[in-house]
Amino acid sequence: MESTISSVIEINAQPETIWDNITNVKIEQFSDPVIFRLLDIPKPLKAEMLSEGQGGRRIAYFDSGKKFVQEILVWRPLIEYSFTFNPEKEFRVCYFFELSEGVFQVPAGAYYLITKEQTTTLKLTTTYSIDRRLHFLFNIPARLILKSFQRYLLTSIKQNSE
Repeated sequence: MESTISSVIEINAQPETIWDNITNVKIEQFSDPVIFRLLDIPKPLKAEMLSEGQGGRRIAYFDSGKKFVQEILVWRPLIEYSFTFNPEKEFRVCYFFELSEGVFQVPAGAYYLITKEQTTTLKLTTTYSIDRRLHFLFNIPARLILKSFQRYLLTSIKQNSE
C-alpha cells in the first residue's frame, strides 16, 4: 500500500540558494537525531547532481557507505524537483528493513518551492509503501520516522540557506 507524507518549512533566503541546497545537498556537518541512531537509520551526508533535468541523475551518500542513485522525474528550477530514490541493494534501515526490496520501500520524493517576497516555503513530500499484510503494524511508526527524517532534512537545508 502506497502513501505520501509531507512537511514544510519557511526559509528566509533567495530561491536560487535554496534550489542549490536541495539539488546539491551538504549536510554531513549536522547531527542526526538520536532516534536515527537508536533505530539504525543511516545518516545522510550529501547528494551530488550528476546531470540536471528530467531523466538526469543524482547520488545521495549515507554514513553506512550505501547510496541512493536517484533519477530526476520533474525538473522545474526554483519551483519543483522530484526524483526516485533507487537505494542500493542491502540498504537497510531499522536493522532489517531492506529498502531496495521488501516490505517497506521509499520509491519517490519531491521538493516544492513557493516564494513570497523574501521568504520561501519549502515543501518536501515522500512516497512510501508497506506490504499490505503488515500495513496495520508498520504504517504509524513509518510515518513518524519519515516525518522526523523530513524535518531533519528541511532544517538542515534551512540552516545551509540562511
